[in-house]
Amino acid sequence: METFSTEISIGDTERRQWIDLSVTVDTSTFMMFVPGSLLRNLGLSPASTQKIQMADGSSRDMDMAYTWIRANGREMMTYIVFSDEETEPLMGRLAVNSLLLTVDPVARKLVPMTNILI
Repeated sequence: METFSTEISIGDTERRQWIDLSVTVDTSTFMMFVPGSLLRNLGLSPASTQKIQMADGSSRDMDMAYTWIRANGREMMTYIVFSDEETEPLMGRLAVNSLLLTVDPVARKLVPMTNILI
């Protein structure tokens, strides 16, 4: 799967404050990673710590929050990892699917799910 960029918004838990950012969509990644300072600027604090396996095979304990994301006119809560400051925002399949969106690989964009399996 190729990756592509899209625009999303991340909100605080009360949906009062939002930040807009460009993220790389990569469905080979499960979690959503956003630099911790951006999340803290929204007033978010870690809700839990989880061992995350990185692409290079190493594992790290990383802080996570559960908050709002918005894309393609949809809003839903999902988990976001507080990543290192030099890390580009990355949207994995959990966040994509939380919004009931999927990837159109030809158009390289997020689109609504048309067949939701039970």
